[in-house]
Amino acid sequence: MRYNYLGFYIVLLSFFLLWIACKKNNTKAQQPYIPPPQDSTDTTKTDTTKVQPTDSFIVYRILKGKNYCEGNHYPIYQSKILKFQAILDSTCVYKNLLPENQNDINKLYGFSDCTSLHHANSARFGWNWKDGALRIHAYCYVDSVRQYKELGQVKIGEMFECSLEVLPQQYKFTLNGESHIMLRYCDDSIANGIKLLPYFGGDEPAPQDIIVRIKEIE
Repeated sequence: MRYNYLGFYIVLLSFFLLWIACKKNNTKAQQPYIPPPQDSTDTTKTDTTKVQPTDSFIVYRILKGKNYCEGNHYPIYQSKILKFQAILDSTCVYKNLLPENQNDINKLYGFSDCTSLHHANSARFGWNWKDGALRIHAYCYVDSVRQYKELGQVKIGEMFECSLEVLPQQYKFTLNGESHIMLRYCDDSIANGIKLLPYFGGDEPAPQDIIVRIKEIE
């Protein structure tokens, strides 16, 4: 009787080992198919691969339905001049829900000033997509009065250079070497405020994910 039980357990163990082997083989056969990487020429992708080299640029993302960029913060800013390079890629081509809001100026980069809030005193470069072009603007608040001026156009995905210099009662905006003067409220020789990061709007939030690349330069 003892040997009959032993034989039964041996047979049972054999079936168990065979079941495990079959399960392993079946698991391998059911591995999910992983498609090969898509060709970089896929025209349905965002045209971000065509921008100039951006290794040292900071990437700011404004998500669909938002106004502020991810990780938005307000570092103290005290300086005479802010110089930077920027790239607006094809994600910056957009259409507002209300046609009149296409005139709204999105904020690119700048600072508040005169030791006050940015809706009291500030200077920023702005941008929008209007009439088939990326347009760059000077955008300021001077003693709580908003002022703005179109400075020029830039190409999608190409780097452009900006300089914002603080002068007594003036801001000097320079886009790709061409300068424009805007009024300023205070008359000291440096900005005193906080740095202002990319912002979409305007009256409407971003209609899609927006990507802005910025690199400060000396």
